[in-house]
Amino acid sequence: MKTALFAYAGSLLSLLVCDGIWLGLVARSFYRDQLGALMLPSPNLAVAALFYLFFAAAVVVLAVQPALSAGSIATALVHGAILGLTAYGTYDITSLATLRNWPLAMSLVDMAWGTLLTALTAAGGYIAARIFG
Repeated sequence: MKTALFAYAGSLLSLLVCDGIWLGLVARSFYRDQLGALMLPSPNLAVAALFYLFFAAAVVVLAVQPALSAGSIATALVHGAILGLTAYGTYDITSLATLRNWPLAMSLVDMAWGTLLTALTAAGGYIAARIFG
């Protein structure tokens, strides 16, 4: 149980830090340029918090725990990447299929970021569990 809690804390912290840097600094204008009027003036932080809490739990169950069982950070990275591509791809491909004028560039960049972000999140959880768990 202690190992799982450290895996969760490490995953959540990695997710928040990496996505904060991406959304707040690196790609801030990209999303605004791509989505325009679809974006809220400021994000709904309560809803965002729910996403981060749930997604970190999914990363632990589907990527970190298998990696800990295998004793391999590579497993965390690969399972995290697969989960990220699946989760972000579901959103972005569905948006392409159902929303008028949804930008293809938005989906491609967001799916690439989700893949990398989730791999890094899983690695962060794996490292935290190995060091502190």
